[in-house]
Amino acid sequence: MNIVTGAFGFVGSHLAEFLLSRGEDVAALSHPVPPENNYRYLASNPEARRLRVVLADVRSLDALKLLFRSLKPEVVYHLAALASHRLSLDNPYPYLETNITTVLNVLEAARVTEPSPRIIFSSSSSVYGDNSPPLREDMKPMPKGPYALSKSIGEELCMHYNKTYGVDCVVVRYFNVVGERCRSNIVLRIFADRIVKGEDVEVYGRIVDGVFKPAVRDFTYVGDVVKGTVLAAERGRAGEVYNIGYGRPVSVLNIAYFLMKHIGRETGVVYKELKPHEALESYCDNSKAREELGWKPEVDVEETVKRYVRWYMSELAPR
Repeated sequence: MNIVTGAFGFVGSHLAEFLLSRGEDVAALSHPVPPENNYRYLASNPEARRLRVVLADVRSLDALKLLFRSLKPEVVYHLAALASHRLSLDNPYPYLETNITTVLNVLEAARVTEPSPRIIFSSSSSVYGDNSPPLREDMKPMPKGPYALSKSIGEELCMHYNKTYGVDCVVVRYFNVVGERCRSNIVLRIFADRIVKGEDVEVYGRIVDGVFKPAVRDFTYVGDVVKGTVLAAERGRAGEVYNIGYGRPVSVLNIAYFLMKHIGRETGVVYKELKPHEALESYCDNSKAREELGWKPEVDVEETVKRYVRWYMSELAPR
């Protein structure tokens, strides 16, 4: 049995589907009023008979203890979180309170459950802060902003519970996950919404030596991220961190042009300044995941955009 927290969310729903497709039993744990609700994709999965939906708040330790004792999961994939590096700056408390409390509760419930499940904690590339890319797991985290801080503290809690109590925990650091069902605050959705309406696209970056440089990110297809996450559960070493990212820089401006190309509509581009806590360039060295997990990304950025546009035009675009 696998438990996926945040199972109705963007990455969580893809992960739950992937596990179902492999013939595994999945308990899809979601808040009763989730910020995103991709349940219909899970319900229509051919292996939906293996799905068990659990509506509960991960902020409740008692609820998690009861769930772990009753289901006796082998693996718990903890993906539930408030996720926005940018939005957390203006509203820090819920990001810190929710993201830290939920990982603490998952770890404590695992500690007091026999047999104790393996925990896979989804962290974020944002913990690297001002480190210079390519970003490696052995770099000291330098989180800037509440969301990044909450993920860094979550990692520290994982390491503490592993070293002190023997809880089997592996951390995966996601890099700019994109693809079908991505949240409304992710760049593909933001850009696509503007392009279909004929509105200018806002590309963030910085002026460097008098020239505007668009932000560079390590956009990684959600299907590849899911496979890396499952491989971390199968092959990852307890107490270790693995970068799950494509491993190459892509300009946000190029993402805008790819979307215009595949939507079939050109719009203007407006350049805007990044916030101080946002890095200009972020991309990973994924050699550790390649070597230890046997993982490698397969879907390149333009193919990712094509798949997203196909989904977006059928599901979200104005008729």
